[in-house]
Amino acid sequence: MILKNTKQSIKTECQKNHKQESCGLVLLQNEQELVVPCLNAADNPAESFVIDPDEVESILDKHKDATIKAVYHSHWDDTQPSTLGGIDITNSKASKTAYLLYHTGFDEWDGFDPTNLYPFPLVPNRFEPTDINYYLKWPFVYNRSDCYSLFRCYFGNYLGIEIPEFVRGTVVEETLSPDWDLFENNFSKAGFRKLDHDEPVRNNDAILMNLQGTQTHHVAIIIDRLSGKALHTIGGKRHSELFVYGGEYWKSVTRYVCRHKNFDKEYSNDESRDYFRDSGTVQHQFLRL
Repeated sequence: MILKNTKQSIKTECQKNHKQESCGLVLLQNEQELVVPCLNAADNPAESFVIDPDEVESILDKHKDATIKAVYHSHWDDTQPSTLGGIDITNSKASKTAYLLYHTGFDEWDGFDPTNLYPFPLVPNRFEPTDINYYLKWPFVYNRSDCYSLFRCYFGNYLGIEIPEFVRGTVVEETLSPDWDLFENNFSKAGFRKLDHDEPVRNNDAILMNLQGTQTHHVAIIIDRLSGKALHTIGGKRHSELFVYGGEYWKSVTRYVCRHKNFDKEYSNDESRDYFRDSGTVQHQFLRL
């Protein structure tokens, strides 16, 4: 994500401010990384950071050929986490810019790159993306490594199918709102169609579920249709995992199963019908093989 000497430069800058959050930019200029500290313009720099857009413009004017590779900031107090917060992830995605965090008290790093489907770029994954183990044991972080993030990473890295990002907020509780309809509104636009109730399930089909509340807000992926093995991450303290999609509980929470057009001969690129709205929310016939 960034070079070792770049991390050391950021660390040195952050350690200069013992009682407030440091912040700045990592520029890429002539294929070289350059750390540029910025003034923390937050009202309370001990608890948050803000970089003035005018300062960013001035920095880029000075470094004409440079681009912003990352935004960094620090935490310093023992009560502050050594991981990026929900607002950091949201801002990173909105700006399409990587975010870095260094905790001076814990000497720990975190980083997020919205262009990388793997959500923990500073934590090496010892498996290759073509190995299913690559997608297991992720901690659940909403809007970072939640069920949809895992779903996108599997489709993108394992299957080579790009799935668009959907804008989400900073707290998982938003999925319980009656107005939250991310899946209902967007899955058909992403190239999926809802299966008819008598269609057999295939590998790589997406299972959309309602675990609580009223809205469809959870997705899992069929990995092996014969055994019912599926991949998901469910939240809480559980990490991403393989589970057997079978039994009355999973049947009761299933809203429908859908299939990407790359695996579906019935799908037409010229089809304008919204499969999800037209098909309603009746449960799919459970794991018909």
